[in-house]
Amino acid sequence: MTRRRRQFSPEFKEEAIRMVLEGERTVTSVAREFDINPSTLGSWVSRYRIAHEQDEQPPVA
Repeated sequence: MTRRRRQFSPEFKEEAIRMVLEGERTVTSVAREFDINPSTLGSWVSRYRIAHEQDEQPPVA
């Protein structure tokens, strides 16, 4: 019997990422609440940070 990969909506991912980045919870505790693997959530957070690091850098004068 094969196990199907779960697919998560962008909204689901954003909510989990937001909870981690706002410092409310650890990756492990959020992953446990959302019933996902902590390494999966950790990779979502890492990709989010990389994609948005340009937004956080101040302009060079």
